[in-house]
Amino acid sequence: MNETRKQQVIEMYRQIDELDLLFTKYFTDLNEFQLSYQQEQMLLLFKRQETWTTTEIATKMNISKSAVSQVLKVLEQREFVQKEKNPDNLRESFIRLGPLGHAYSKQIDAIEERLAEEMFSVLEDEEMKMINRSLALMIQRFK
Repeated sequence: MNETRKQQVIEMYRQIDELDLLFTKYFTDLNEFQLSYQQEQMLLLFKRQETWTTTEIATKMNISKSAVSQVLKVLEQREFVQKEKNPDNLRESFIRLGPLGHAYSKQIDAIEERLAEEMFSVLEDEEMKMINRSLALMIQRFK
């Protein structure tokens, strides 16, 4: 990689980081839920699919099943998630959002809606398509 390209990548990373910091103001409403970063990340998985197993969460988050179980235990006690035994494999449980998890998810939806409206006013369609393509390529590369 040549030096100019390397500097462009570093600058892009710094801009993504800066954007992430700027977005935090939108998420202050979520502070009322008093969640750790890892708990938040786990709950965000349920935006992608409704039901997960401990193994699936561990794989997706790249952490141990033991760590997942510890986080899920707290989330279940606080009614963010609910567990249901898999009828085909009683050693496995399906994990879904509980009542508080659904409330959290609805607040995330509202925040995403506000962000989308603001982005719509800043970016043209072609710019948005190009950014989405670029981000998709980067995500695919780092999976």
